[in-house]
Amino acid sequence: MQTLALRALLPLLSLLAAGTAAGAEDADYRLRLSDHASYRLYQPEAPKISDSERRQARREALAGLPFSAQIEAAAEAGGIEPELLHAVVHAESAYNPHAVSPKGALGLAQLMPSTARQYGVHDALKPADNLRASARHLRDLMDHFGDIQLVLSAYNAGAGAVKKYGGVPPYAETRAYVPKVAHRYEALKKSAEVPEPPAPPSPYRLRADDAALRLVQTRD
Repeated sequence: MQTLALRALLPLLSLLAAGTAAGAEDADYRLRLSDHASYRLYQPEAPKISDSERRQARREALAGLPFSAQIEAAAEAGGIEPELLHAVVHAESAYNPHAVSPKGALGLAQLMPSTARQYGVHDALKPADNLRASARHLRDLMDHFGDIQLVLSAYNAGAGAVKKYGGVPPYAETRAYVPKVAHRYEALKKSAEVPEPPAPPSPYRLRADDAALRLVQTRD
């Protein structure tokens, strides 16, 4: 697409800076002349959201949940999203650090003692240690399986069961657990989203006597 400097267009038309036409995202403004030639007019870029702004929005969205600071720290150290760890803890123990299951799973993230020891934790009822081991376990499962449905299945039923059945095991508990945790995970991520700022309005207004001159917005 040929680009024409603004000063070269001035004999043909007058382009005045004005905020009149609302710019659609990812759209260009182009000047179409009477001979069907088309020239691109540069559209100002939309403001960018910084990583620090996104982190702050996430922190604020999760601040009202129990153990938010400890979960954030464990998730960051383990290389996972805090929303995932929150979703797991919510499903496993409803944020009860003293929870013990009939099968012997312990603490906030309901770690089995053998899993806790695998990550160097000897008292899984200590919230910080429990969360740290859980985050690392989830990271290892993500690295191994890659798919969140399989990761959650392995967390609930064991990696061996996922490998045995080649997917989500046919256990009623696991089949209920996976969508429950996945839904909360996505809901928490959505609550922490920062809306993308809209594209700024076009700074161009076309004023010309020739009706064949048109200022159009296009995505091509």
